[in-house]
Parts: sequence; C-alpha cells; structure tokens
Amino acid sequence: PFSLFGEQLKSALNNSKVTCQQAPEKLGTSGIFVILFIFIFALLAVIGSSITGYEYFMEINVEEKKAIEQNASERPHFSSDIENITAQKLNIEKDNKQNTLPEWLKKCKPFFNCFCLFTNGEKILNTSSEGQLLCLHGIRFLSMCWVILCHGYATVFQSIKQQADIGEYIDHWTFQLVLNGFYSVDSFYFLSGFLVAFVYFKQAAKTDGKIPWVYFYVHRFIRLTPVYMMILAVYSTLHSYFGSGPLWPDANVDPNCTPEWWWNLLYINNFLPSKCMGWTWYMATDMQMYIISPLFLITLWRWPKVGYSVLGFFFILTFATNFILTYVYKLVAGLGNVTTFSNLSDFMPLWKDYTDIIYIKPYTRLGPYLLGIALAYYLHKRKETNSNKLSMGKLFVGWLVSSGITLFCIFGLYHQEVSVAGAAFYNSLSRTGFACGLAWVMFVCIIEQGGIVNSILSWKLWVPMSRLTFCAYLIHPIIQVTYFSSVRSLIDLSHTTMMMYYLAFIITAFSTAFLTSLLFESPIIRVERFVRNKFAS
Repeated sequence: PFSLFGEQLKSALNNSKVTCQQAPEKLGTSGIFVILFIFIFALLAVIGSSITGYEYFMEINVEEKKAIEQNASERPHFSSDIENITAQKLNIEKDNKQNTLPEWLKKCKPFFNCFCLFTNGEKILNTSSEGQLLCLHGIRFLSMCWVILCHGYATVFQSIKQQADIGEYIDHWTFQLVLNGFYSVDSFYFLSGFLVAFVYFKQAAKTDGKIPWVYFYVHRFIRLTPVYMMILAVYSTLHSYFGSGPLWPDANVDPNCTPEWWWNLLYINNFLPSKCMGWTWYMATDMQMYIISPLFLITLWRWPKVGYSVLGFFFILTFATNFILTYVYKLVAGLGNVTTFSNLSDFMPLWKDYTDIIYIKPYTRLGPYLLGIALAYYLHKRKETNSNKLSMGKLFVGWLVSSGITLFCIFGLYHQEVSVAGAAFYNSLSRTGFACGLAWVMFVCIIEQGGIVNSILSWKLWVPMSRLTFCAYLIHPIIQVTYFSSVRSLIDLSHTTMMMYYLAFIITAFSTAFLTSLLFESPIIRVERFVRNKFAS
C-alpha cells in the first residue's frame, strides 16, 4: 500500500528537486455518497440515543412522583388533603400518558434501539466474564498490538532520514520481534479456527449436530462485510483529503480501489497482484478458511476417526505446499535473516516473491487454523470425560517444549544464512510450530493451570479492547500512513521515538475503532439479530 510514495521519497532523500503539490480535486460523487451514508448512520444513532435517553429520564421522573405520592399517602389526612392526593394521582397518570412514546414510534423503537450509542457503548465496554474464555481476549488484544507495532515500523521507514542505515538499525536480536511479527497473524488464524470449532461443538452438543449451515455463512458475511466495506469506501474516496505534504501521494484515490474493490467484497483480493487496502489480504484468507471449516467440523463430530484423518491430510498438504513452493521458487525464510544480505535492495524482490507466492495464500497459512480446530475438539472431548488436572511434571515439560519452539520460530534465524532446503523446512513448519506454543498457553489457561500467565491474559480490561480488534485492524494502517506521509521533514528515527509513536498509534487506533464500532459495527450486528428474531417468531 505504500508504493505511491516512491517518487516523493526519492526526491526528498536526494534533495534534487522541488515539487509543488497540487490541491486535491473537488470531492466526487462517490465521496459525497460516502459522506451521506455516514450521515444516515449518525442520524439513526441520534434518534436511537434520544429515544433511550427520553425514556430513561421519564422513568426517573415517574419514580420520583411515585415516591412523593407514597410519602403523602402514608401520613394521616383530612378530607381536603385526600381530594388533593386524588388530584395528584390523576395528574401523574395524565403526565404518564403524555410522556409515553407515540404508538408508531413504539413499534419502531426496537429497530432504532439497535443504533443507540448508550446501549452499544455499554455492550462494548461490558467486562462481564460469564461463559467466556477470558484468556482469548488477552491473546487477541496483545496480538493486535503486535500487528500495530510491525506495521508502524514498516510505514515509518518510508519517512526517515537514515535510509542508508536501515540495515544497521534493524540488526539487533530484539528486533526479531518486529521482523518476525507475521506470527501475530498466525495467532489470529489459530484463534479463528478455535472459536469457530468451539462454538460449533458447543451448539452441536445441544442440537445433535444439526446446524443451520446457510445461516452459518450468512451470519459471518454480515458480521464482517458492512463495516469492512464502509472503511474501504472512506479510504478509497476520502483519504486523499486527510492530509498533505511532500510525501503525500498525488493520486486522489488509491488507484487499486476504483477497479478492484469488488475483489475485497468477495474476499478473494489475496489473489490479486495489486490490492486495495493491501493489509486486508488477511480478511480474505480467514474467510476462505472459514468456508471450508465445516469439512473438519462435521467429520470430527459425526465420525471422529474420519475427522482425524481429514485434519491430518490437510496438515500434510499445507506443509508440503509450503515446502514445494519454497524449494521450486527459491523463496527466502521470511524476514528473520534479512540482515545477512549485504544489500537490502537485493532482498526486496525476494521478499515480494515470498509474499505473493506463500505469505498471503490460504493453502500455505492453514496450519494454525487447523490446530485451533483440533484444540477446540480436544477440549470438548476432555470436558466430556472429566479429565484430571495435569501433573507438575507434564506442566514443566509442556512449558519447556512450547517455549523452546516459540522462541526458535521468532529468534532462530538471527544472523543465520539459510539454504533453499532450510528455508523450505522453516516455511513449512514454523507457523504451525508457533501456533503449537500458543495452543499450549491457551490450553493450560482454559483448564485453569496457567498461573500468572492466565492472570495476565484474563485481565478484564482486555475484554472490551478485544472486541475492538477487528475495527482496529482495518483502521490502524490508515492512521499510520496518514501521519507518516503528512510529515513536512524526514524523521530522525530512534527506537525510543518509535515507541512513542507506537503508543500513540495504539490509543488512536482503538479510540477510532470504538467510534466506528459504535456507529457501524455494533448497530449492524444488532440489526441482523433483530431481523433474525423477527423471522424466527
């Protein structure tokens, strides 16, 4: 998504010419339509919130009048006082009738309430833990913070003074957390597979496996697509008006969005060489995995042995696909050993091949998703058999092995020159290996043997933050691109400076995500539930 900045950045670095940025074109029809659409949602939010606020204050008013009436009736009165009390009762009843909503508005109230800011805000910020796996919220939020960190570094490198020193800047073992930050995406694949399977097995146990499969897909599409398309529309039509500067792109819209936005709508944009909102390739791969998930869910539920075989077959298939593609196309082993290249510009074509061929394709990222399904099924069967707690010996070995695998995946390639065969093995096994470490953490937390790790991941503050990760994922690159492409002079970067940017991006991304969820995501989810209940009744 940052290719538009190439010429401006080159000019700024060489200081060879002066450019005069033209004012953006007049707002087009599509931009006006997007603004109008936002206004409609804002108006619905005002109506829904006004109804809720009106009823709340009227209820308080009625309660106060009832309290006054009760106090008056408890004291002895003369006949004239009794007449006054009767008159007060009649006035209260009259006020109640006058203060109630009109009949037509009462009928529309459930719909308008879906857009109420107070109700939606309360649902988002609710930290109730009943029936929830709290550690999942912590893992999801921290994984999102990891994504924001990596994208922040990827974006800032377009706007720094020390272009020639980037190799030295990233050559430290701790920076492997950034270079190998793509494992944060594998966390989301793992969580996605786990949650799909966990909810399915829980529901299947109540209905003997009878699931409305049409709704299974329709619900997912409605849950994700409207807010996704809303953000895409804002980005593709209005983003050019968000800022300006020597690094700001000349194009008024992302040139990939105008002809190709429908690829995003169909969740197949990861098969395009040029992408609208390039970071949303994850949305496509996750949806593609979700589409085939019943193949694993149904077989595991109906015929467990067949289900194990299907899971095993697809594990082998994704391992083999990674190995063969890496070996045939001589791909690199990610970014972990990028500093072994004497010239980073020589590495960039190799990195592009890596991302296009295996990084953004579902058949090469399937391992963590399958592992999430497998863990959910194991926990389901474990609950049925009332298995005992793990012994201290098993816990020690589990933590030792999982920590070793995870640390190797993240730090194992530092300063290591890797052959093509080595890269093939690493690309085949590393993502699922990292997911194995994460699976162990989640497993011991769910069975309440996670100790201090479970206490940290189950902190209730993570619950509302976790609910905002979807919107934060869609929004945060726009915030980062807007800021770094609006700078008037190149940044003298240090890791301390970057940490300050990082904290600012987290706060801004989740604050914007909260507003987006209030106005778009939560109302659409509630409208979908409202319509479903109407049809069900």
